[in-house]
Order: sequence, then C-alpha cells, then structure tokens
Amino acid sequence: MTTRGKLIFTLLILGVVGFGVYRWWDKIAPSGKSSIVSVDPQAVKDSLAKQAAAGSPDVSSKLLAGNKTVSLVDGSAIPPVSGTSDYEKPDKNGKLTIEFPINVWPGWAPLIVANNGMEPNEGSIFFKKYGFYLRLSLVDDPVKARDLFASGHSHVLWGTLDMMALFAPELTKDSRTVPVICQQIDWSGGGDGIVARGNIRNINDFRMKNGQRKKVVLAQNSPSHYLIMSLLIDAGIDPAEVDFKWAGDAPAAAKIFVQDKSFDAFVGWSPDIYTVTDQVKDTRLVVTTGAANHLIADVWAVRNDFFHDHPDMVANLARGIFEGIDMVRKDVPNAAKLMSAAYGLPVEDCTAMIGKDGGVAEGDAHLTNYRENSNFFLDPMNPSNFEVVWNRASTIYKSLGAITTTVPSSQVKAASILAKMATEYKEVRDLSQPTFKAGAMFKNAEAETSEILTKSVIVSFEPNKNVLNAEYDPSIPGVLEEIGKLAGSFGNAYIVIEGNTDSSRKGVVPADLVRQLSYDRADAVRKSILDKYKFDPNKFKVIGNGWDNPVAGMTDASNPEHNKKNRRVEVKVFPLEKE
Repeated sequence: MTTRGKLIFTLLILGVVGFGVYRWWDKIAPSGKSSIVSVDPQAVKDSLAKQAAAGSPDVSSKLLAGNKTVSLVDGSAIPPVSGTSDYEKPDKNGKLTIEFPINVWPGWAPLIVANNGMEPNEGSIFFKKYGFYLRLSLVDDPVKARDLFASGHSHVLWGTLDMMALFAPELTKDSRTVPVICQQIDWSGGGDGIVARGNIRNINDFRMKNGQRKKVVLAQNSPSHYLIMSLLIDAGIDPAEVDFKWAGDAPAAAKIFVQDKSFDAFVGWSPDIYTVTDQVKDTRLVVTTGAANHLIADVWAVRNDFFHDHPDMVANLARGIFEGIDMVRKDVPNAAKLMSAAYGLPVEDCTAMIGKDGGVAEGDAHLTNYRENSNFFLDPMNPSNFEVVWNRASTIYKSLGAITTTVPSSQVKAASILAKMATEYKEVRDLSQPTFKAGAMFKNAEAETSEILTKSVIVSFEPNKNVLNAEYDPSIPGVLEEIGKLAGSFGNAYIVIEGNTDSSRKGVVPADLVRQLSYDRADAVRKSILDKYKFDPNKFKVIGNGWDNPVAGMTDASNPEHNKKNRRVEVKVFPLEKE
C-alpha cells in the first residue's frame, strides 16, 4: 500500500471510530457525568488489602463452611454429660435394632454399604447374615453423639480414639455408659493436615523466634488439636510457644485462615486443606495424615451394658463391617453412590473421599481390615497400637486441662472380640504398610523443603564406643521407644537418623574417623529400633555428621554443656517419594 493509500485508510478508520464514539457516547459516558474520574488512593489501597487478605472470593465459597459466617470463639471445656439412662430397645418385626450414629467421613462407607443404606432393611448384611437390624443416623456433633449414647438413645458412639480418651472420664462415671471400644474403622490417611503460609515449611518452624509466636487457628479439643499437639511434642516444641486461636469447627478454621492473613497456619481436614493450598497463593501443606498415617484412628464403641447383654451381636456387627470393607474395595462406584445418598454429597466427591482403590493407599482414610485391627488391638510391640495412641491422647488432654483424670486403656478396650476371630480371618493380610525402596529417599533427604519435622534426642555413648549401653546411659530404652513411636506414627514416611559429635577433639582426631564414629552410633540406634519393632529396613537411612552440624549457638568446644548437647542423635521425618 502507498503512503497516500495508508493515509486515506487511516482517515477512514478514524471516521468509523468517531462515528462509533458518537453513536454510543451515552452508553460509555452517560450524560451529566464527567469523564474525569476522581480516585481516593487510600480507598484503593484498603480495598486491595482486603482482597489480598481474603485470598479470592471464590476460595471461601469452595470451602466446607461455604457462605456461612465464621468467627473465633473463646476456649471452653468439654460440657459434662447431660444425663445417663438404660439403653432403649427399639425393634423392627420383633428384632432388635442397633442405633449407630455416624458423621460425614469416608471411614463409615463400609457400614453404609454393608447395611445397604442408612435405614433398617432386609437387604442389609446385618439382617441377612446375623438377624438384627441396624439404623444409621448422621450426628456430626461429637458432644451430641456422646449425650445420645449416655442417655441410651443410641447404643454406639463414633469417634477418633483421641476423642474417646477425651470423653471417657465422664462416661466411666456410670458403669452402664463405659465406652467399650470394639473395632478400628480406619486410619486417617490424608484427611487431616496443617496448612501454613509465609516461611513455615515444617513443624520445627512453629518454634517461637525473637519472642514472636506463630498464630494458628483450629478447633479446640478435636482431632485437629490432637494432631498439632502430637507433632509439636515430637519436634520438642513447647505448645506454649504457639499462639492458638479457636474456631467453632475445622471448616470455620479454614475459612478464617483464608480471610485473615494474620494467621500463620490452620489445622483442618479434607477437602479444605487441599482447596486452600491449591488456590491461595503462598500457602502449603506442612504435613497431612498421609504421612502421619498412624496417628488418628477412627473407632466405634458400644455401651458397657449393651456389650454384656448382647456380646454375639456386637461381634457380628464387627464382622459385618469387615465384610463391608471388602464390598467397598470390590465396587467403589456403588459405595460412592450409597455414601452420596447418605451424606447428600456429589458422587464424585464421595469417590475421591473413598479413593479409587477403596481406601488402601488412596482417599482420605485407610480402611482397616481384620489383620490391621489385630495389630492395633492385640500386638504389644506395635509402636502405634491402641495403648500408644490412647495414652498419648490422654496425656495431652490432661496437660491441656481438658480432662482432670485419665482412664486406663484396659477399662475401654474390648480385645477379646477380635482375639476370638483369629482363625476365621487367618488369611487376611496387612494392607497398611507402604513399600519402601532402598535408596529411594536419598533425594528427599537432601531437599530440606520436604522435611516434615526433626526430633533431637540425647543418646550418651561411652568414649570412643558405638555400643548402646543402658548401664552407662539409663535413658537409652526410653529414647529408643520415643524414636520407635515416632516412626510408627509416620507409617508413610522415611526416617533419617543422624549422628552428631562435639568438636572437643577437633584438630587432634582426623575428621573422617569422627564422622565414622557418629555414623556407627546412629546406626546402632537404627539397628536397635529394627530389633524391637517390625519396620521395613528400607524405611531408615543413617547419616554421620561428625562435628559438622553443631546446635545453633553451641559451638564452644571448651564448654562441657555445649559438648553434651552436640553429642546427639537427630531423627528427621521425610515424606515418601512421589511416583
């Protein structure tokens, strides 16, 4: 095109634009309003800050709390039981109906499937095989579920084992309402977790620095509370170093965290923990029960009076649930459909909650079969067994002042039910153990950002020796048990044991010899753990740091206290390598 042609073409375009402006002027600049817009810089700044604090309007609407108004609540004690009574005896067609409240959680899918829905019906496994009816009802409030149990309106109490430890002191005041815990339904396998923002990348980052405490929102006296308290204790952090704020429930905690950027973290559950980390900038999952997969156990209990009146019915309830687990794994779509109808959730959400493999390695919960129940209830050498979880929860809640006394696990654990089933389930194998590949975690161990937590323990060895001697250091058995329980809680994680020495002999003894000594001492700890507990050897890695990794601020080789703290073993937890 010539220069003249370009000029004419430009004029034509300007003419068309001019006509368009004239034609639509009343729409783009309405009469009576100036085209000059006045802007208040502070108002814009405040608006942007508010939007940033909220993350995104769409995120809040996608959380479990939805459009519900949420706010912080005052800390409060667990209310006392409202009243106790004999249990009711509802029947259908002359047969007793067990009243079993549940909450919205994928662990109850086997119960829903085995019962063919929520209502008592002839298509239920419990009726067809065992001759009794089962009625399921949704009671998400655990305190309400506890009071229905105590008053006799329900025969069964749902809950996590830590929650049972919280309720037991009140319920055991009346022999009729002692909770007899009969079966584990699942381990939380990714359904619970801690989400943080800023520079918090592992549990040790919650430690107070320069007098500043991290601010965390969560539901008090709940599995969320138990989860973070357990992890802080494992990392050697005094919970008083954390500024806890209380939400009414876990969904409210998630929404408060999204709306208020002053919070450093929240503790909650799926799908909120994943929704937030996917859609809110600069947030991350610090840890989930996908790694700490032997920490939160879902169980059910019957009233003590009902247990003694109907022991066979209670045993058959457990059998029916084991059959329900098999049914879920054989037909996940059908399980998701029944769960959708029960919970009023989309089928696709229920499928994700269960997991495509039926709650083995996928989903929010690992459904526990007979062998895994046997390990939990009956194996005293299991580092994450019933007693370990119960005693830890009881100790934590007593230290918090939530309970004034603890109940012995022997008073509530019904181990005899599972023990009598050993022969009929002898072919069932444990599906809860992941596969640890030799050397697979070396890359993870080198990536500091993937570390979940570090636990420092002192193991004293005789000079120049690498043999664990409890006569020289009487604390050794207790320290080994601590490490074993930590490794047990993190069933889906690698454990790195690092040996460290002081630098008192620096310049006198070759560094390589010192590094080898620290390695051999750490390896002695690893071997002792494997001798005592049934762990896959590939779960562990040993590193010898020698004197290259002193405790911060403890570098004076002439200071005996510094040297003592540097002669230590550090236990680090890393998540499984993603395929």
